[in-house]
Amino acid sequence: MTATTLNQARWAVSTVFLINGAGIGLWAAHVPVVQARLGIDTATLSMVLLTIAAGALLAMPLMGGFTARWGTRRMTLVAGFAFVLMLGILMGLSDLTLLFIAAFLFGVGNGALDVAMNANASEVETARGIPTMSSFHGFFSLGGLLGAALGGVVIGQGWGDGQGALAAAIVSGAVLLAVAPRVMFFAPTHAGGSHFALPRGAALSLGLLALLCFAVEGALVDWSALLMRERTGAEPASAALAYSAFSIAMAACRFAGDRMILRFGAMRIMVLGGLAMFVGLATAVLSTDFLLSACGFALIGIGAANVVPLLFGAASRIPGMSAGAGVAAVATLGYGGLLMAPPVLGYIAAHSSVMVALGMLSLSGLVIALSAGVIKRSA
Repeated sequence: MTATTLNQARWAVSTVFLINGAGIGLWAAHVPVVQARLGIDTATLSMVLLTIAAGALLAMPLMGGFTARWGTRRMTLVAGFAFVLMLGILMGLSDLTLLFIAAFLFGVGNGALDVAMNANASEVETARGIPTMSSFHGFFSLGGLLGAALGGVVIGQGWGDGQGALAAAIVSGAVLLAVAPRVMFFAPTHAGGSHFALPRGAALSLGLLALLCFAVEGALVDWSALLMRERTGAEPASAALAYSAFSIAMAACRFAGDRMILRFGAMRIMVLGGLAMFVGLATAVLSTDFLLSACGFALIGIGAANVVPLLFGAASRIPGMSAGAGVAAVATLGYGGLLMAPPVLGYIAAHSSVMVALGMLSLSGLVIALSAGVIKRSA
């Protein structure tokens, strides 16, 4: 493997991360349009979103075995094209039954791609011998911002009936086809047998930390704007900037993360990241000043930015497990946190307040900081 080949492999899988993030952002922008077109209520829409999540949760542990058997390159490309295909179909449907079917398959494609591309990325990182995982996740975050912006543009131009999404899917497919030869092949490490197993040991420890980090992210999607309105009296449009501050700070810090890890070490970045999450969320919860609260949300993004890349990287190097199986175990638990946190926090908030619910969640940052040693033990 030459330096040029590895560099090409790095940018190829970075492009896959970008495509995945852009697809998620594009779908997020279309959710209200799809709801209005089908005339469905919030409860039915929630079931559609839950169906996407169910597809992802089903695919993730299975993809761990598939990558171990057939290699991360093949499964990254298969899952990538499946994801792009469903991206082009999902947002143009006008039949509720077909929407549920497409939503499930979209979730399957997304969950499969999540595991496969992270496993391939970890192999590229190992081959390069340089921290790289944070930048891969930075491209995912950048893709999410670009996809959401693109969705707003195509909807504003009257292409929200699926035409804009179909065009974006065709372009994404063409880009994926162009970079496919540069996605690096690594020989499968475990060619036979079943690779599905309940997480235990290092995989369980890493997975639980991923669950906490994803729980914070999932909570901010649904509850950050409401917290800003309750605590600072901000108007809805201004309150929405809380999540924007978190997302932009996370994307920016992920691109700087590899150099930070190289300079300060993974454990130190993990500790500082957890502490930043705790301080940022505590600030956002306790402050009644709009600017200070927004800074708190930005600090959460800075802290959380490199935690998941570090956890996924460590998961791919668990002794006795293939890269795909390790990532699948951690990703499945992490995604479970993303799903469970909003309704659990909603239940707590209903019996107390959003401030109390998110205040309790801030303790996740302390747990992550105190558990940073698991990164070293699983390496």
